[in-house]
Amino acid sequence: MPAALDGLSPAQCTAAAHHGGPLLIVGGAGSGKTRTLVARFAWLVEQGEAPESILLLARSERAADALRRQVEEAIARPYEELAVTTVHDLCARLLREHALAGGIDPFAVAVGRADRLAMLLERIDELTIRSHDFRGNPAALLASFVRRIDRLKDELIGAEDYAAWAAGLAGADEVDDAVRARAAREREFADIYRAHDRMLREASALDGGDLVIRALALLREHPHVRAQVASRYRHLLVDDLQEPNFAQGLLLRLLAAEHGDVVAAGDDDQAIARFRAAATKNLRDFQQELPDATVVRLEHSFRCPQRVLDAAAAVVAPLEDRIEKRIEGAADGSGEVAFWRAANERAQAQAVAADVERLIGREGVPPERIAVLVRSIAREGQAVAVALEERAVGHRLVGDAAFFQRAEVRDLLAWLRLLIDPGDAPAVVRALARPPIELQAVDLARCTQIARRRKLDMVAGLAAALQSPQIPPETRDRIRTFLALHRSAEKALDTMRPDLFVHRLIERLGLRRQQLFTAQAEVVERLRGLARFGELATAFTQRQPQAAPREFARSIAAAAEAGLRDEDEPPPGSVRGVQVLAMHAAQGLEFEHVYVLGLHAARMPGVHTGTLEPIAPALMKEALPQDDHAAHAAEMRRLLHVAMTRTRQRLVLVHPQASDRGAAQPPSPFAEEARDALGAAWEERAEELFGPDESLHSAYRILRDELLETIARTGTRLGELRFDTDLDIAHAVVRYLELVKLGALLARPAGQT
Repeated sequence: MPAALDGLSPAQCTAAAHHGGPLLIVGGAGSGKTRTLVARFAWLVEQGEAPESILLLARSERAADALRRQVEEAIARPYEELAVTTVHDLCARLLREHALAGGIDPFAVAVGRADRLAMLLERIDELTIRSHDFRGNPAALLASFVRRIDRLKDELIGAEDYAAWAAGLAGADEVDDAVRARAAREREFADIYRAHDRMLREASALDGGDLVIRALALLREHPHVRAQVASRYRHLLVDDLQEPNFAQGLLLRLLAAEHGDVVAAGDDDQAIARFRAAATKNLRDFQQELPDATVVRLEHSFRCPQRVLDAAAAVVAPLEDRIEKRIEGAADGSGEVAFWRAANERAQAQAVAADVERLIGREGVPPERIAVLVRSIAREGQAVAVALEERAVGHRLVGDAAFFQRAEVRDLLAWLRLLIDPGDAPAVVRALARPPIELQAVDLARCTQIARRRKLDMVAGLAAALQSPQIPPETRDRIRTFLALHRSAEKALDTMRPDLFVHRLIERLGLRRQQLFTAQAEVVERLRGLARFGELATAFTQRQPQAAPREFARSIAAAAEAGLRDEDEPPPGSVRGVQVLAMHAAQGLEFEHVYVLGLHAARMPGVHTGTLEPIAPALMKEALPQDDHAAHAAEMRRLLHVAMTRTRQRLVLVHPQASDRGAAQPPSPFAEEARDALGAAWEERAEELFGPDESLHSAYRILRDELLETIARTGTRLGELRFDTDLDIAHAVVRYLELVKLGALLARPAGQT
């Protein structure tokens, strides 16, 4: 047997060693679809194909990086560059190489949602917005426009197409006010869509939709380019075929049209990104358009135990347009599925944090093998993060806009926001409460009261507070430190390069220096977050060399406020600590222990709100399901299925039976279906009113972290002329002796009291 096929099941071997022609691999979660594609790549290389002649497309940059590492390990033959990438990166490369034929600037740069939002905010005066309601937050409205434009481009609906359709809607003579108002909004949005694309052209920039649309036109209109691409990539491999949108699907058809050697893998039960929950469309289209295609079914899960598969199958079984598949897990009875009913949402987070602490402290489970999956990082994710912090458990938030929820990033953002707007009271308060200033709550309240009474912004109010007898001397020193930092940063706000400004601000605030005396599990992640923020400033400077730090501050603040950032998460192996992920961010990952939170009916499936201005059927170029509650419920079923099948060992589904305000929350019907399938019962979890139980392990970690914080604080104050430094040192020594005592208790022989 060829080395590339070692360790594969018979079905996987059949797919990996397929001799030409289209092939579709269908399999459930953990059935080895991706592993089969990697084996296919290695087998083709063993048969004499050049590694550079095989194109392997993944759904995201993170997935492409993971695939590239697997391919590199699987092949021994030397190569120049592996074509393991995403659709967007492939399009960007094609357009660079054939810029003249494509009619674009060869130096055009690709920009993400956050950059485009900042662009619209900077030039908002050029936009006519009368029919849409800002609701006091222009960033949120413009972010919704950016998302809507992306969706339209995914469906190949350009600005001119939309404008032509909107022009044919009801006019001013329409009797129905609602119809007339909607027509006005559509025409206004069409103008904004045009302005958005015009601004991109002026900046010589392309968004993700433009990359695909331009590459599609390039291959359609220039047969010689299509022939060159086909001769370069003689084999096409596609992972997660269920996910590509309409425009990307057409591009894949053109890439495979010349040679027909395409191998694709997919699972409709894991389709969570396809528009209007059209989960099976790509897979069925593949079989209909290529009737001679071979179909290989993978029916054994190498990841999930049988009990987990049974529970997950019960969730997706009611789906109407589902491709039936049989999949078997481990038959040795391994695997555990638990159903917890927490008293409320706080009890939910506490119960999970306590169990995670038990796994790490008593069973020795590495933290990175544990995941907590939530619907929203901003909602359930923050509660879990607080509960984990109470128990000194290192963790990392991963998901949409999770980057902006990190403490060190929020500290930097607070300073940037107060520099561009001294009246931003929340930003000033955070900057004062956090290092290096660290005002006490009572002093913060006094300063806020002084600013309000004198009708000043917060920064001017702090200057006035220096003259107030209510402010003690030590607090005045801290305020002077703040004002000095503010003045020096404000002077450079319009003169320095954005990247240098951010690096200088990090150093002046001591955000990186604060981590030098700590040894907590999340320190590396905090340093990485600061480094990533500096990288964002560098990328902004490269895109806009003439921009000042003020423009970057506005851009990043708007992106944070609207929750927009293009995620480029590190590979799972590089992440330390428990991962708290949004369910959408968990696709393609696997862990030993998985907790799925927030399983009440209001959130899973929840109410289908739809979009305020859905895409009209007249504009659609593909047949899709109706955008209704049934489609929403189907999407939520598949999302929960993906979350449940991330585990290799243990799954815990948690239902908070009351909100934090006391409102009753019935369990999700999907969770009930999974519970009924296993014949399991709900296990009660009560709220701990006074925080975590002080077990020896948790007390040791909490005391250790307090000591490290004390050392860090004392170390930064040694250079100051303070009369109480000896007290800080004495306090640290006492803490150290207490820590030694606890360590001795933990290390005592078994049975010793």
